[in-house]
Amino acid sequence: MSLIDLPQAKWGSGTGRQVILKSDFDKIEQGVLEGFDIPRPPVLEYVDHLTVRVNATADCKARVMLNGFPSPLNPGQWVDGGLSDGRYRENAAPVTVNFATAGHLWGTAKPEQWYGIYALAGANDAIFSLKAMPLLRAGSQQGQAIALRNSGNTAGIGYGFTANELAGGQILVLSGASRGLARAVTANNDDNGSGGTITYGGSALTLGLGDWFVVLPATNCRYLGSVWNDADGNLAPFYQDGRCFTYGQPRQATAGALNGFTPVDLGLVVPPTAWSLEGFATAVAGYDLKLAVSYDGSNPALLLHGSPPAGAFQGVRGATYFSCRVLDGTQIYINNENTANQAVQVTGWRE
Repeated sequence: MSLIDLPQAKWGSGTGRQVILKSDFDKIEQGVLEGFDIPRPPVLEYVDHLTVRVNATADCKARVMLNGFPSPLNPGQWVDGGLSDGRYRENAAPVTVNFATAGHLWGTAKPEQWYGIYALAGANDAIFSLKAMPLLRAGSQQGQAIALRNSGNTAGIGYGFTANELAGGQILVLSGASRGLARAVTANNDDNGSGGTITYGGSALTLGLGDWFVVLPATNCRYLGSVWNDADGNLAPFYQDGRCFTYGQPRQATAGALNGFTPVDLGLVVPPTAWSLEGFATAVAGYDLKLAVSYDGSNPALLLHGSPPAGAFQGVRGATYFSCRVLDGTQIYINNENTANQAVQVTGWRE
């Protein structure tokens, strides 16, 4: 294919005017056309509780442009971290990530943790591989060493990285006061318990407890999407269509009475790349269904209120679909007027 052939080596081999052949124009024309086709990366497929893949055959190749990570500031634009060559690779056979296989992820697989899946390729590679990187939260910061926090923002965590294996990459902050800033990784420790740290260079970042950030690895890469490794160490079944992800079965975000707008951390049900939450509100045992969502903690942006029908369906006396914005740091405010037997179930998200 032509994009992989550009620029032509002879164009930079001398000075003055260069001869451009008809075949060069053919490659340029095809490259422009392909440029509209492959910004959308191949989708991830759930295979089993340990494995995801990008599927491909010789007749339906998987193509990916290695342009880094989606910008947390400008949707549709990308952050290359100064590492991506911006060229595409294509695979003619399936490629997988298996969470029980050494080398398929950075560190060791941790339960109740989001993992971003990267497509990777060296400068001379014609195809891409896949590898999983934990999506990180900040705890405390001493100097420029960040203590790592788990996805639920409840305790410190270490991922069992090899010491300094992330050095040479970059961290990109996804939420909080330093959102959109990147810094070079200078070191990481090998803690595999609750004391993981990553150290960065350059000017200091402002990181609050629970702020999200990612590591862009020190090679050509593209983020394809995120997967959830649950409390039992099993990947949650999902379906992906472009930037839309749907769970194989709903996952509960809240349950019970909430008196007044209460900040809810969604870090256990959607990744920090999510900008929209999809799900349904439920009520059981004859209670009215009530859900109010606020983006400022004071005023409702979404209201659901329904009376229960005469009988239950699938064990629920009332259920209503909704979609809403996810705020910076995977947070929203929820209120159900202190009503019992309420739950918010998440069916998926959009990135």
